[in-house]
Amino acid sequence: MQRILGLIILAFVSLGSPAHAWSVIMNKQGVEVARKVMPNSSLFAFRGEGVMNVNIATLVSVLLDDAIATEWVDLQAEHTVLRQPSPDKKIIYEMYDLPWPVTDRDYVLTEIAKYDDEAKVFTLDFESVDDPAKPKQSCCVRAMAYRTYWRLTKVSDTSTKVEVEVFTDPKGSLPAWLINLIQEDWPWKTISGLVKRANQGDLWPDERTSAW
Repeated sequence: MQRILGLIILAFVSLGSPAHAWSVIMNKQGVEVARKVMPNSSLFAFRGEGVMNVNIATLVSVLLDDAIATEWVDLQAEHTVLRQPSPDKKIIYEMYDLPWPVTDRDYVLTEIAKYDDEAKVFTLDFESVDDPAKPKQSCCVRAMAYRTYWRLTKVSDTSTKVEVEVFTDPKGSLPAWLINLIQEDWPWKTISGLVKRANQGDLWPDERTSAW
């Protein structure tokens, strides 16, 4: 209850802060988590970032391996590739198992991989789309992802700056304070999950970023 009351108070404080300003809300396991008020919305965008002691090619391999996504992405219960129009573009379906009594959410998304060989930056961008291959289902509320991405930047041969940003609308009848409460832990938990999965040592490093 104290955590919920605290979030409500912080929400009112943040609504008075400058537009587009990120406000740090926690640091956990080397991950700094921040949020900002989005224009014309009662929902926050969240981001997490930190320099992790893992090489970039291994982290990219984890991000691109669809078969293991549910092993490390916080709350994700299903991840399916509906089709792959090009080597760097996929249409994917994701379902998230949310805490009771909240109804599960799902997404249909475009996933686009981008390689900046000069800057040694890998980005994975996501955006919601409608697709006849996966119509709305009774199991879940179809949510919307507006600005969601991963960005990995090579720092050294053994370390990588990891960033994730999410701005989603879970839709349905949930109050904004509850949505923000559920989402605020997601960046650090998922970055930590990414690093832990990368350290299992069972994946081949991504070939393209291995050359950086």
